[in-house]
Amino acid sequence: MPVAALSRVAAAVASAGGVSRPEIWKRLEKVPEFRAGNLFYPLPCLLAIGLCALSAAGHDGIEAIAQWVDKASEIELARLRVPRDPFTRRLRRPSASTIRRALTRVDPNALVAAVLAPDTQRRDEADTETASAAEASTAQAPVVGAVALDGKSCRGARRGDGTRVHLVGAVTHKDGLLVGHVEVDRKSNETTAFQPLFAPMALTDTVVTFDALHSVRANLEWLVTAKKAHYLAVIKANQPSLFAQLKALPWADLPVADVTRDHGHGRDETRTVKATTVAHLDFPHAAQAIRIHRWRRETGKAPSRETVYAVTDLTFRQAGGALLNDLARSHWHVENKAHHTRDVSFREDHSTVRTGHAPMNLATLRSAVINALRRAGYAFIPPGRRDHTTPTAALDLHGFP
Repeated sequence: MPVAALSRVAAAVASAGGVSRPEIWKRLEKVPEFRAGNLFYPLPCLLAIGLCALSAAGHDGIEAIAQWVDKASEIELARLRVPRDPFTRRLRRPSASTIRRALTRVDPNALVAAVLAPDTQRRDEADTETASAAEASTAQAPVVGAVALDGKSCRGARRGDGTRVHLVGAVTHKDGLLVGHVEVDRKSNETTAFQPLFAPMALTDTVVTFDALHSVRANLEWLVTAKKAHYLAVIKANQPSLFAQLKALPWADLPVADVTRDHGHGRDETRTVKATTVAHLDFPHAAQAIRIHRWRRETGKAPSRETVYAVTDLTFRQAGGALLNDLARSHWHVENKAHHTRDVSFREDHSTVRTGHAPMNLATLRSAVINALRRAGYAFIPPGRRDHTTPTAALDLHGFP
C-alpha cells in the first residue's frame, strides 16, 4: 500500500479517537507512583510524553524525548497535562533528567500492562463470538489466535556486571503486535520467564509457539492446564529421547498434509508438512507429532534441506496440516515484525541506556508505538513515524484528548 494511502488510513483512525489504547489516560494512571513528597510532574504526564515523543521519526532516546517536548506548543502541552509553573503561570516542560529518572524507576510490568496488554473486554467478546459460531460444528474449542514467544537482547544496554539486558516477549502472529514482555534475570535464562510472561494474559484457546529452548515440560503442563491454551513446540536434539522418538515415526508411510511454495527476493522455498496423531509420547498433552521438511535455494548458493520436528496438543479436528504449517511458518515472522523493527526503526541495539528499568521501559514504549502504527494501517513503521513528527499528530495517534 502506498505511503500516502497509509497516511490517510492513519488519519482516519486517529480522528475516530486514536488507535493506541482505549481511555489511554486511565491506563497510564494505573501505573503506581514510586516517588514521595510534593511532585510537580504527574507520572502519567511523563509517560505520555515518552510515548508520544518516541512516535516521531528521529526521536529514539531520552535526550530526544526532551527535545521533542521542547518543540510542543502550549495547546499540545495542555493535552499532555503538563503543569503550570506557579510563578510564571506558563506550562513548564520537563527536563531530560526528569524523564530519565521516571523511566529508570517506574514499575516495568505496570507500564507493560498500561500500554501493551490487549483490551480484555474486546478479547472476551471475540472469543465468545468465535466459540458460538463453532459450537454447532465441533465439541472441541476452536483456535482463536496465536502468539509467538521470542527473546531479544538489548545489545548496547549492559548492566554493571557486564551482562546484557535480555527481554522475552509475546507477539501476535496475525498483526505482529507485542502484547507483553519481561526481563530475564541475570542469573537465569529465558525458560524461567515463560510463566511470568504469560501469567497475566488471557490465553484461552490461543496457540503459543516457540523454539526448542522453551519446550519445557513443566511450563507446557502449566500452559495447558492453568491457562487453557495450546502449544506448538519445536523439538531438537537438546531433548534426545523425545527427538529420537519423533524421528523414528513412520513418516515415509504417512501422506503429505500440506505443501507451500514461495518465491521472492532471490529465494525459492518449498515446505512439506506431515502430521500424525500420537498417544504414547512422554510429553504433556501431546496429541499430534509434526514433521516439516524445508527445501530452499537462494541465488548463488547450493540448495539446502532442513527437517524440523514438533509436537502439539491440538487434535486433528482442531488443527490440520494447513493450520499447523501456517503456525510454524508465522512463528519465524515475528522477529521481523517486532524485534528487528525496534532495532532498525528505533536503533535500540545502539542505545546505551542501562540504569534501572530504563532499557525495558524504553523498549515497552517503542513497542507501543509500533502497535499503534500497525493498528493505524501502516505496513512499515518508518513512514508511520514520519507521518507523526508533530506533537499533535502523535497525540492523535495514541488517542489523547
